[in-house]
Amino acid sequence: MNRFGRIMFRGLVAMLPSLLTIYILFWLVRSAETVLGGLLRFLLPEGWYLPGMGLLTGLLVTFLFGLALNAFLVRRLLELGDQLVDHIPLVKTLYGSLKDFIGFFAKQRDSQFSQVVSMELEFGGKTLRMIGFVTRSDFSSLPAGIGDEGEIAVYLPLSYQIGGYTVIVPRSAVKPVNMSPHRAMGFVVTGGMTADKVHSAGQTHERHD
Repeated sequence: MNRFGRIMFRGLVAMLPSLLTIYILFWLVRSAETVLGGLLRFLLPEGWYLPGMGLLTGLLVTFLFGLALNAFLVRRLLELGDQLVDHIPLVKTLYGSLKDFIGFFAKQRDSQFSQVVSMELEFGGKTLRMIGFVTRSDFSSLPAGIGDEGEIAVYLPLSYQIGGYTVIVPRSAVKPVNMSPHRAMGFVVTGGMTADKVHSAGQTHERHD
């Protein structure tokens, strides 16, 4: 029975990420079809609506919205909307947190943000290494005292939760890690229990944690 349970557990661990991904995609597609499809049924003459038009409308609206962001007027309206939300208690906290969290991953194309580093800390007379992400090296647009010349902001995520610490340290206090941001984030948030292939300096080796 123990062997059977271990095999079942390994199978579940292997299947769960794929199943959850498929479920989330299915939920998004179904939600778009339900909401926008219902709106189209109301607006279009009877018999004109075809299954799938709600999803296509959602994709089209998203594309057009992204295209419209190039216009100054649209960007200005969004800025005014952000300022309005910033004056609403509770809403501003939730909106700001979600916006920053999504922006965290959206900015991974920035080479500076994508830099994975390790930082040594002293604890109980022992040296600990923490994995972090460089999020800023220029503090000129921020109030004086937050960061100085030669310092960087490093985000240190916590395992098994959405949270972490942002620390300002000298650049010499960190060491670059040749690891992609999404692999590093997966390693940290799972408490180092991931086991996958890491590409480093043109070589591939198996990592077991």
